Amino acid sequence: MFRKQSSIDFNYFFGQSVIEVNTEKNLPLGLGFSNGGLIIECPWRLLVANQVLIGFSDCTQASDKFTYKNVESILIGKKVMNVYHFEEISDLVLEFEDNTFLELFHDSSFFEGWQLRGDNGFYLFTLPGGSYSD
Repeated sequence: MFRKQSSIDFNYFFGQSVIEVNTEKNLPLGLGFSNGGLIIECPWRLLVANQVLIGFSDCTQASDKFTYKNVESILIGKKVMNVYHFEEISDLVLEFEDNTFLELFHDSSFFEGWQLRGDNGFYLFTLPGGSYSD
């Protein structure tokens, strides 16, 4: 399947650092940026140099070994270098410095998948079924 990138301007997030990662076990994974945030309620994976270091399944199926604290240790202080958003299913990829990528995969016909917001009024979120709204 061909995935078309959206034309949404994500420049506001470039250079922002991850200043907080939600580490509460019973809450969705969330990232706080210098001037914004991201709440993730869908499957995700964190890659460094094209290798999966941790993902949604690790935290849900092997929570004795993997937690959001692992994500925190990798992402805290990292700057956003680029954001890729794909229109068809509204997947989102955040590229951080040091060849680190956080990929989000909307997978529900009933639930929202993720919410990205900026302190400048930017707000983008996925709707049930994979479409998005701002």
